Amino acid sequence: MTNTATPSYRVDVQSRSVGGSLQNDVAYLEEATKNDMPSDNSPNWNCNWIEFWQKADFDCEAIIKLSFREELLGLIRFALYPFYGDITPPEYLEILHLECLPRQNRNCNPVGFWLIWYACQVSLNYCVGDDDGTLIRLDALDSAISYYENKVQMIGLGWTTYPGTGESVYAFSFTKQSAQQFCFRIEQRYGSPLQC
Repeated sequence: MTNTATPSYRVDVQSRSVGGSLQNDVAYLEEATKNDMPSDNSPNWNCNWIEFWQKADFDCEAIIKLSFREELLGLIRFALYPFYGDITPPEYLEILHLECLPRQNRNCNPVGFWLIWYACQVSLNYCVGDDDGTLIRLDALDSAISYYENKVQMIGLGWTTYPGTGESVYAFSFTKQSAQQFCFRIEQRYGSPLQC
């Protein structure tokens, strides 16, 4: 996002030692580059990140990565809406895509929580909220509803049809208060990120 700073953070994660026990470690949240985008034939990634990169409007969008020991573990793409440049602040942030390596293929956790935490930080710093107080929106496929509902604890808004494809998705949101509560829960459990 050219008009919004995209800071980098060092975050606390838990990794498995050679013996299999959990240990505290660090990972990094930072702006992704085109070279970070998984290729179309990468077996661990379902989304077409190269296409997302090519179609992204980086005036109002960002793609953030979480990496651990220089290995890409997750990506999040989000946008600020409505976007009028520097004229007025955006109302809300929409999480457009979020994908992590499958749990069995990664060396540390959490990944998705930290990516959502990053989106929350951006929305809390730059968005004013829409008419009903929504600060963050996302649409989830059926397979992800339980994650957003039970683990992330987002507010469920019900089923909707995804524009363009006609696909049924379940809408979720965070208000300013619920975004702050999510960040607090993550920081209490894993530690406070340090800006790099």
